[in-house]
Amino acid sequence: MKSGPVLAQEGVKYHEPEYWKFGEWGNKYFRHASGQLYAISKDLASYISINQHVLHKYANEDVSIGAWFIGVDAEHVDDRRLCCGTHPECERKAQAGNVCAASFDWSCSGICKSADRIKEVHRRCGESANAIWNATF
Repeated sequence: MKSGPVLAQEGVKYHEPEYWKFGEWGNKYFRHASGQLYAISKDLASYISINQHVLHKYANEDVSIGAWFIGVDAEHVDDRRLCCGTHPECERKAQAGNVCAASFDWSCSGICKSADRIKEVHRRCGESANAIWNATF
């Protein structure tokens, strides 16, 4: 969970075109999910599905989700056990039997070229070749 600055300057990564809705220049966002992975309950997913026509979508999806949950009684849990910061960390966790659900490359603010690399990320993190296409919960 974080509450970072609202980026009003055009052309920067994560620019918020509706920055004025958050008050004066330099204000911060409300608390919202961020990072490699976030999960929501079935009840919250249903709430979003049912109300999607009236829920405002900001430029960044994590901020949108944070806005949608301000008025509901949602518990925020920051649990990083399922995440890995680097591929070597991910491989070590997989070898120990603790498979990562997400891997993050800090040098590019995400998984660099994710469309090209996602299968390799999952392979290196100890998942089968079909894991990302046939996940069951």
